Amino acid sequence: MEETDLSKNVDILLVDDDEAIRDSLGFYLENSGWKIKAVESPIVALDLIKEGFGDIVISDIKMPQMDGLTFLGKAKEVNPDLEVLMITGHSNEALAIEALKNGAFDYFRKPLNAEEIITSLHRTRKYQRLKEENKKLQTILEGYNSEELPTFFGESPKGQDLLKQIQRAASVDDATVLLNGESGVGKEVISKMIHNLSRSKNKPFMALNCGGLAENILESELFGHERGSFTGADKQKAGIFELGMGGTVLLDEISEMSMHAQSRFLRVLEERTFRRVGGAKEISFAGTRIIAATNKDLEKQVSEEKFRHDLYHRINIVTINIPPLRERVGDIVPLCRYFLADLNKKRGKDFSLVKSAENALMKYDFPGNIRELRNMLDRATIFAQTDKITAQDLGLVADLEEAEIGEGVALPDNLNLQDHEMMLIRAAMQKNTGNHSATARSLGITPQALYRKMEKYGIN
Repeated sequence: MEETDLSKNVDILLVDDDEAIRDSLGFYLENSGWKIKAVESPIVALDLIKEGFGDIVISDIKMPQMDGLTFLGKAKEVNPDLEVLMITGHSNEALAIEALKNGAFDYFRKPLNAEEIITSLHRTRKYQRLKEENKKLQTILEGYNSEELPTFFGESPKGQDLLKQIQRAASVDDATVLLNGESGVGKEVISKMIHNLSRSKNKPFMALNCGGLAENILESELFGHERGSFTGADKQKAGIFELGMGGTVLLDEISEMSMHAQSRFLRVLEERTFRRVGGAKEISFAGTRIIAATNKDLEKQVSEEKFRHDLYHRINIVTINIPPLRERVGDIVPLCRYFLADLNKKRGKDFSLVKSAENALMKYDFPGNIRELRNMLDRATIFAQTDKITAQDLGLVADLEEAEIGEGVALPDNLNLQDHEMMLIRAAMQKNTGNHSATARSLGITPQALYRKMEKYGIN
């Protein structure tokens, strides 16, 4: 995401009784492409927020009409999604830390460093956009009645693009959809999302894996059969086209269909009718969405005469190429948290990943994609010695040289991962001379996260 895009259509409210700061900081931010409205009174600022103005607030923490902590609380009451950045003097840093506890996103010490503020604004906007995407995802999840919710997260750029493609595909009810992706990327999950986002979400969703089925069995599963149509057919049976009528039918591993089955399937797609095996009656399934999925290159299959070219062009109308998990690194940790929440609920536990385990996962190639990630976490929750899952619990190797360690801090013998995190925080605090905001930035976390870790480990 380009940094210039982050400043577009963003209203920043600057609140400070110091005219020099309002003028200088406001001028610098405007020249950097941000839209600024500067006021001296927190009471005026609250009126503007009540009128709907402001996406981000930059506020002094010590003002004559109202202190910054009170202003923060009142602003959050009006708009909980508002992010507030605080300005403090050296003697008021304890108040700034209190502000972080009460919901401030970041803080800066005087004299102000304008470049640091720009960096924080970029980080704040990325966080806000992430929350917006999560809200969209939550809307999708609410459409599911099943206890097994879809495991799709679109926090990475490719994940966000994939979510948009899913939404567009769902908006066209009569279009056949082709899903391309490696094994384990979540093709069935995405198929269910398309179904649940469509107008036919209350209709059936039926899925069939075409791989490994003999031709006669495949046709019976697809189209159903009449009683006595073959040996063992002792009663009439409906196929998935009939069972999924008016809803969505997913055909996974479509490339594994025989040429004869492909021929019959093509006719069904073109005429939107089918006959049960051994039957003569044409059954219409107009209004049923067809989703085909494959982990193979169908164009190559066509060139090798293993897949019909006319069927390929018939299903290649709305195509979604699902990127492998290794290309969606930003989605790995959110997926882990989702899976662990589910596992914790089932097992009555409180498992979480330590930072080095998250880093190790983001460096792993995941040949088995999301399915492999889920299995790794499942195994780890069974064999982990504590509720803090390490890289070793996942079968991965942690890189203890990832983070910079300050001068004068030695690694103790038998250092465990929790000790390592505590040591890194202390080293960063020492390097940044106790500046919490700078420490958080050097560790790559938010000030709120730093405060929680300091409180957890008893670091002053």
